Amino acid sequence: MEEALALEELDLNYYRSKKLYKPVWARGVFGGQVIGQALNAATATVPEQYFIHSLHSYFILPGDNSLPILYEVQRVRNGKSYCTRMVMAKQKGRCILSLNCSFALLENGQPLRHQYPMPECPDPETLPTLIERLKSWSNHPEVPRWYKSYMEKKLVAEMEYPVDSRNTDRITFEDLSHPKKTTKQATKGNLGDNLALHKCALAYASDDSFLLTAIRPHGMTPFHQMMMASLCHSIWFHDPYIRADEWLLCEMESPQSANGRGLAFGRIFTRDGRLVASTAQEGVIRVIQKDRAPKANF
Repeated sequence: MEEALALEELDLNYYRSKKLYKPVWARGVFGGQVIGQALNAATATVPEQYFIHSLHSYFILPGDNSLPILYEVQRVRNGKSYCTRMVMAKQKGRCILSLNCSFALLENGQPLRHQYPMPECPDPETLPTLIERLKSWSNHPEVPRWYKSYMEKKLVAEMEYPVDSRNTDRITFEDLSHPKKTTKQATKGNLGDNLALHKCALAYASDDSFLLTAIRPHGMTPFHQMMMASLCHSIWFHDPYIRADEWLLCEMESPQSANGRGLAFGRIFTRDGRLVASTAQEGVIRVIQKDRAPKANF
């Protein structure tokens, strides 16, 4: 994960990516990585006593993983309690992502505090990994041929992916054929003690399979051929002390899909039940012809 988020400082307010990841059949670089690197660039320009509390980003163009991404940070405001930054991620002179983020000082002693309760779920150690799930589906007779090809490539790519994502539904092939309307996932990585880096890692992982939540109410699955692409992504960090190398539960839901777009919300809990972040994403969802192989990432 540290390698996936690492940046090279070129000059004041300018940073460049070192490593980029393109998912299988994706149109471009994994969006979560671009968000995480953009947040990492913004964090480098803010005093250490300020913590990220929210970010809002727009995906404009697919990123090319054969070229580095240049991150330009604008120091919009340094206030007494809040700092604001704007980041433009660029390739070939064109902006591929814009990100606005706000940092705040920790305020102790404030009495107002409430949160949604954490849903009940099995222990993450008892759940199969994505690799184990893909292997269990690979020989199923009802899996489409084109999806088997995807799974073969996904198994290879998963060895390089820095996030361990496990579905708490203990999902089987039959579940995919007749999906439920909600999904919950847990993620895990390995990081040091830099809390700012943990926020960037959470931002990276928060984009994992998020938009798929918006197709489940329709009885659709990754086996259906469609084009999906993220348009915008927001995160609210409720607690400055988040560790992304410990198990986190992400409960995801979709309030609406219409006009070729789907909307998904997420709530991220620590293992002891603290709601530490909330997320939202809207993306393009277009069903394509059944006889054509999909070109977007699932």
